[in-house]
Amino acid sequence: MILLLISQIIQDEYIIRFKDSSSKKKFLNAHKDIVKKEVYGLSAIVVKTNDISKIQKSSNILYVQNAINFRINFTPNDTYYRSYQWNAYVSYLDKAWNIATGSQSIGIAVVDQGVDYQHPDLALQFDPSNKGYDFIENDNDPLADNNTTTDIHGTHVAGIISASMNNSLGIAGVGNFRLYSYRVCDVNGNCSDYNVASGIIMASKNPNVRIINLSLGSSSPSNVVKEAIDTAIKYNKILVAAAGNDGGFVNYPAAYDSVIAVGAWDTTSKKASFSSFGKELDIMAPGVWILSTIPSNLQATNSCGNGEVLNGYACLSGTSMAAPFISGVIGLILSINPNLNFNQVKEILCSTAEDVESSGFDDRTGCGLVNVYRAVIKAQPTQ
Repeated sequence: MILLLISQIIQDEYIIRFKDSSSKKKFLNAHKDIVKKEVYGLSAIVVKTNDISKIQKSSNILYVQNAINFRINFTPNDTYYRSYQWNAYVSYLDKAWNIATGSQSIGIAVVDQGVDYQHPDLALQFDPSNKGYDFIENDNDPLADNNTTTDIHGTHVAGIISASMNNSLGIAGVGNFRLYSYRVCDVNGNCSDYNVASGIIMASKNPNVRIINLSLGSSSPSNVVKEAIDTAIKYNKILVAAAGNDGGFVNYPAAYDSVIAVGAWDTTSKKASFSSFGKELDIMAPGVWILSTIPSNLQATNSCGNGEVLNGYACLSGTSMAAPFISGVIGLILSINPNLNFNQVKEILCSTAEDVESSGFDDRTGCGLVNVYRAVIKAQPTQ
C-alpha cells in the first residue's frame, strides 16, 4: 500500500489559528460549547459549528480554515494487479478506490454460465445459503463445470465485478460486492431466451440484488426477455449488457432503452474493432486483454501475451468483459448513494465519461469512456 494522501472538507468543523497562546486561552474560555479539541504544538483549536460567521473576527486570529480529511491512497496488493490490470488505470478506477471500494450490501447478479464460487478469489463474495440458481440443471447449485475449458465465461465475468480485493492473491475486482450466479448458459455458451428470462426474473425477485449483468446477446429481440427486463425495472433493478462483438449494430438485450449498453475499449486507446455500435450504445469500458478469474483448476498459458502460466486466471476480450466492469462501477456508485435509480445512475455515468471521439454523444462510443473517479465523486449525496 502506497501512503499518499487526498483531502476532503469535514462538514461543520473549522480550525482557528491564533497569534499566541494567550489569545487562544481567551477564546477557549468564551466558546467552550463549540470547541472540539486543541491542535497539539500550535496555538490553534478545532471548533464544531454550522455557522462560522458567528465567530467574532479578531486581529489575534491568523486564519480560519475548514477542517480537511486526509486519507490513505488505496492500492490493492493483489498479485497481478500492477502487471496486468491496465483497465483500472485507464478508467481512473485506481483513483476512485480512495473514495469507495464497494459494499456487500450491494448484490450483483451474474446471468451467464455458471460461476466457480469456490475459487479462492471469489468464495468470500458469495452467500453460502444463496449462491443463485442453475437453470441448465434446474437446481440451487450454479457452479461452473470445472472439467471443461468452455465453461469459464461466468467465472471471468464475476471476477471482473468482484474478485476479492487486497487479499494478496490474483486480481482485484472493481469493488467488494455480494455476488449471485444465475446459470442460464450451457458449457458451449448457448443461452436460450427462456432461460435468460428466467434468470433475470429470479434475480429481480432477490431483494439483495441491485444490479443484473448480462454479458450475452443476440441480433434478434425476444419478447420473453423484454418482458423479463420490464419485470426487473418494476423491481428497481439496474440492468447492464454487452453491446456485442460482431462490429455491427448493438445486440439485444443491450439495445433495449431500459438496459445500459456497454462497448469495449482497447489497450491502444480506441474502440475495439469488434465492438458493436449504434444509437443504443451508452458507454465504453475496458474490454481487451482483461485478466480475471477462471475455474481454479484450469490453467492459462501465455495469457495476455506475457508468457506467464497462470492458474485460475486468464485474459479474455469482448464486450462481455466491458459490461461487468460497468456493473462494478454502478456498484461503487450505489455503495455511496444507494437511493439512486436507473436514470440517475445512467446520467452520472454519461455526464462524467471521457469524451473520446466526436464531441458529445456519438454512435461509436456512446457517451464516451467511463471515468470511475468522476462518477463516484458525482454520486455523493448533496449536503
